[in-house]
Amino acid sequence: MADEQQAAVGVDIGGTKIAAGIVMPDGRVLSPRTVLTPVQEGPEAVLQTIIRQVRDLLDETPGRNIRAVGIGTAGMVDSGRGVIVHANPNLPGWTGMPLGESVSKAVGLPVYVDNDVNALAVGEGRFGAGRAFREIVYVAVGTGIGGALVRHGEIWRGIHFGAGEVAYLVSGWDEQGRPIIVEDRASGPAMEKQYQAVSGSAERLSLRQIAERAHSGDMLAVQVIEEGARVLGLVLGPLVAAIDPEILIVGGGVPQIGDLWWNTFETALRDSPLPVLQQVKLAPARLSVHAGLIGAGALALNALPGL
Repeated sequence: MADEQQAAVGVDIGGTKIAAGIVMPDGRVLSPRTVLTPVQEGPEAVLQTIIRQVRDLLDETPGRNIRAVGIGTAGMVDSGRGVIVHANPNLPGWTGMPLGESVSKAVGLPVYVDNDVNALAVGEGRFGAGRAFREIVYVAVGTGIGGALVRHGEIWRGIHFGAGEVAYLVSGWDEQGRPIIVEDRASGPAMEKQYQAVSGSAERLSLRQIAERAHSGDMLAVQVIEEGARVLGLVLGPLVAAIDPEILIVGGGVPQIGDLWWNTFETALRDSPLPVLQQVKLAPARLSVHAGLIGAGALALNALPGL
């Protein structure tokens, strides 16, 4: 059994916040903290903020045998080199950042970097709903829609590090014949925008407020949520059938709406003559509050022998 004192630092980098903490081999999180991402100050300021968070954790827990750092970040990542190959719009200037090497030199530990949704999938595979499976499709539905593919127990990143980018699957066409991507119809902001349009509201309500209205009997809110769930299920169905995993795990804030969203999504997902879609298991993600940094920590723990 691995020494309980051995651990990794996990860092989850988003466009608004950076979460960090110590992740133990059993999934416990120690000393979690969150700071704002200094996007307006540029990529170097973001890098230094990450380094400072890792150093603070190392300084505050000298009794822990922290052996590595795992980082999950928005954008496409060359995980072998720890380099950002394509930046998410929320992190301007991030493209080309040698994140792994820079943090490793600053803190004196090996650093493992991957896309943030890949990290979430790794976390679910080690600690959550995917523990018993080696063939997984993971989808996160929140402010955006992201995906990750696990084949033979390992993240399948693709030749150009874009495997799992489900947000760009086509969900229809506009009046000019241009494709509409599923993220623009099924994400949280997409449903917020749609509710504002159909309700004629002067203000844009949050998805949480829309869900509360739906649960109180607002049929427009119900219809918007069900339509978002239905579109996502119909679009993901053929992809899941083509990959043929053991399980589809769905995380993010949107599924937390509950049965109204989830039941509609599952019905649409399985509405296919392909028998595989009746056999693939479907489960909500189990990791919640610290899912991002747990996944990042799991990247490092999985790379270390004995952990």
